Amino acid sequence: MSESSRRSRAIAAFAEEVRQQRQHLGISQTAYANLLAFSQPLVSKVERGEVPASPEFARAMDKAGKTGGVYVRLHGELFRQDYPDWFKPYADLEQDAAAIVDYSPTLLVGLVQTEAYAAAVFRAWHPTETVDEIMARVELRLQRQQILNRPHPPRLWLVVTEGVLRMEVGGASVMQEQLAYLADLAERPNVTLQVLRARDGAPPVHMPFTFLTVDGQQVLYSEAWVGGGFVDRSPEGIAKTTAVCDHLRMTAASAQDSLDLLRSMAKQQGADE
Repeated sequence: MSESSRRSRAIAAFAEEVRQQRQHLGISQTAYANLLAFSQPLVSKVERGEVPASPEFARAMDKAGKTGGVYVRLHGELFRQDYPDWFKPYADLEQDAAAIVDYSPTLLVGLVQTEAYAAAVFRAWHPTETVDEIMARVELRLQRQQILNRPHPPRLWLVVTEGVLRMEVGGASVMQEQLAYLADLAERPNVTLQVLRARDGAPPVHMPFTFLTVDGQQVLYSEAWVGGGFVDRSPEGIAKTTAVCDHLRMTAASAQDSLDLLRSMAKQQGADE
């Protein structure tokens, strides 16, 4: 079975669970949406199988039905199987993280990519895949981003190199949308974004990494280009990464200057179209 077929079946299976829970509760779709604290249009789309339910949606179902994690576990079984085995440990950590620090010297981290940007990245990585297969990957990536829309989202600190922001992934219009989204994201109270400008000189590290705080413990995550993730909890690795993070934060532009640069770059991309 292809990845897109598995994805479609997972969406349909969870949609049926949503319908059954709402019917068991004996309430209208609007009342159900209010109970879950999600919009009625979104609940309608999830129930019809038009969009996948997010992990947060599953958590809301467990809370509404007092089902003790049944829907969260089901959601994990249906959807997380689509992640490569090497990525699943990180996907779990990301969902439970209270704070995330990410350094992006090559491409924007998946957690903040727009749909069009993510599609362009996946097309570059998987040039022989069909449109449906690419979009299945995109949907899974967008689903991860729901953690940023929680009532109590994780603290997110991004350090992005200027070259990443100037690389036209997907073309000028895609980058304009992506830059504008980043700027909007940077104005959220839980998000700090700093740009490491070209004039700031050589960075202290050239490989991307993500530094997470989960259950009060710090975890380092990095990837190899051939596929495969590395999770490090060692005191040595944490200490070294903390020092690098401090260096990056001191070297990069301030949050306000970075926001101004993002707005300026987005405006320039729009003018160049």
